[in-house]
Formats: sequence, structure tokens, C-alpha cells
Amino acid sequence: MTTPAPLPAPDSSAAIDWRIFAWAALPPLAVLMLRVVLPGQVEGGELQRLQTATLVSDPAEAFWMAARPLLLTLLTVSAVAGVFYAALRRLGWARMRPGVLTLWVLLWLAMGAWLMASDMNRAQRQPLPDQAAKVLLAREILPNKRTGPGGTEVYFELPGEPEPLRLFAQGQPTQAFVPGSTAVLHAESGRWWGRWGRLTSRLNPAPTPTPAAR
Repeated sequence: MTTPAPLPAPDSSAAIDWRIFAWAALPPLAVLMLRVVLPGQVEGGELQRLQTATLVSDPAEAFWMAARPLLLTLLTVSAVAGVFYAALRRLGWARMRPGVLTLWVLLWLAMGAWLMASDMNRAQRQPLPDQAAKVLLAREILPNKRTGPGGTEVYFELPGEPEPLRLFAQGQPTQAFVPGSTAVLHAESGRWWGRWGRLTSRLNPAPTPTPAAR
């Protein structure tokens, strides 16, 4: 009588792979769901975020200011990828996997916490006293998906501020913000950081002439 062949041991690699997939996929999905659930506030609209302005004097400086964020991002990604590759060759994926998954989960937890804090910061803004702003420069912003109907990006100075600021005046014409003129800034401060506001011109731009009827 022949003895039956022993049954093969169950393959646990599939379960391990599914656990890794779950740890990799669930944190981003949770953050995306949180982003959908949070009410949030669109940056466009009546109040716009106040940002520090950088005035440049030549095209080379303007090119560097525009390209600097991309270059810094590429350098950071390259450095992280280099460190990861060196550690992978030295330790191997089996030893690195728990630490990588832990860092991955912590990264998305931090992003979720940032979303909640940012939403609370915008929702609990406090009004600030109106200020007179000296207009330095104004440029037209054409309508698009981000800015809606378009408007004017205004560069201005505030008393006591070390650097110029810029603000998008939605739906307002460029003629309302002549360089050297004064506008009124109606601002609100976030609960913990940041300022939002809108500009009101003290000028009365001339109406667009209409063709005379014949």
C-alpha cells in the first residue's frame, strides 16, 4: 500500500503581497476621501491669499525665479532616490520593507493632518483692520479654469511690511490699479497662519466708450 504524497504547504506569499498592497494603497485613498469630505474653501472668490511678491529687474532674474521651484524639486527627488538606491543595494528590500512602509504610512498621515489643519485655518479666519496699499504694478489675468472670469494681479506695498505683496483682484480691470495710486486692503488672518484679502480701488476708471448710434 502506497502512502499518499504530502500536501504542499500553503503559499503565504499571496497574503503577504496583499498586505503590502493594502498598506501601500489604503493611506492615499484615505487622504483622498478626507479631501472630498472636508468642505474646504476655494482660493478664488471674494477673498484671495496674500503672497509675498518678488520684483525682478532683468529677464535672467525672472527666468531664475520661475525655474527655481522646479530645480529645487528635481534636486530633492534626485537626492532621495539616490539615498534609497544606495540603501537598497546595501541592505536589500527584505530588510528595508518594514521601514519603507512605515515611512509611507506616516507621510500620508502627515498629509491628512495638514489637510485638516489647513481647512480649520481657513474656516476660522479673523478680520483685520483695513489698510491703505500703494500700488506698484498691475497686470491683467485672462479668464481660465483657475482664476475664473480673470481680473488683475496687483503688486503693492503696505506700511510696516518689509517686502511687497501681491494679490489677485478677481473681476477688476487693470485700469483700476494705476501704479502709484492707493487702494484699500480688506484682509483676514488665518487661525494659525496666512492672510487673505481683497483690494478696493480708490480710482473710478473711465467707462468703456460705446459707439454712437447712427
